[in-house]
Amino acid sequence: MKKNYSIAFLLITCSVIQFSASAQRLELFKRFGHVGSWTYEDDEEPEDTINGLTFGLNLGSYFANEKTANIYNGSGPFAGYVNEAAMVRWYSIPERIGLDGPFAMSNDIRTIQSFYNTTTYTFPYDYAPTNMRYNPAMYVGLNMKWNFNRYAAVIMNVNACKLKAIGQFTMQLPPNSQMSQNNVGPTLLSIAGEEQRFNINLGYRQGWMMGDYSNFFVQVGGSMLGTKYMKNYVLVANQQFNLITSGYVAGQTSMSATPNTGVGFGAFVQTGVEFWVGKYSFDIGLGFSREKVIIYTYEQNVTNKWLQATFNI
Repeated sequence: MKKNYSIAFLLITCSVIQFSASAQRLELFKRFGHVGSWTYEDDEEPEDTINGLTFGLNLGSYFANEKTANIYNGSGPFAGYVNEAAMVRWYSIPERIGLDGPFAMSNDIRTIQSFYNTTTYTFPYDYAPTNMRYNPAMYVGLNMKWNFNRYAAVIMNVNACKLKAIGQFTMQLPPNSQMSQNNVGPTLLSIAGEEQRFNINLGYRQGWMMGDYSNFFVQVGGSMLGTKYMKNYVLVANQQFNLITSGYVAGQTSMSATPNTGVGFGAFVQTGVEFWVGKYSFDIGLGFSREKVIIYTYEQNVTNKWLQATFNI
């Protein structure tokens, strides 16, 4: 009998221990998971592999504000010398090629007279265009991005472009000249200005998930714009006459201006869509910048814009 009691006591003790363990497991499930499920709150979330420094190539189109294009309209925007040591000036069209221009070069005048078969030509008071415009330009550069995660990053990009502003000015020719239009004097001729720009943007990007492989993003920050004027010229008599040059001196070759770069500051904002392929990304966005354009002593705050694609690795 004592043996049977001992066996019964042992079985009861094991059952109590087993019940206690089951109760503890049930309490753990209630506190940290779901009964009947293998999901636990203390499971680690998958680590975001998008972090660290990436480099990219920018390709796009730059659309410069037209307000600064009129500096190239041939009206002679600056008094004095662009380069005093070389006596280089930024002439108006009548000063540069007019018959009575104080800085006109006799060889250039004879070339124009011979081409148009005339001894005289003039410029009306409204000869200079007021609607000069820049052509859209290719915008290329490098992009650096420090990713905190898939959505947030600090970005810096450096881009450059070559701009050309174009327009038409009026020259008055006599009715019997070779190029007069329908025997009426006014003739439209081309004028152009060329410049180079570089742009450095530093800012913060914030993205929002659109899908498993795409984000919508907005980035904002500060902008630095460098503007270097290169040329300003008219096309007359099938020749190009520079408006930024030194005056005529017998026995000496005229000198052109040494390009000068003016640097202005402002801010930018860009928005677009980013696509991910593993750790690599591609995005396309539209950007706006409000910054100061400086050309010689001319300064103007304008809004420029660009459409750009970036390939990051």
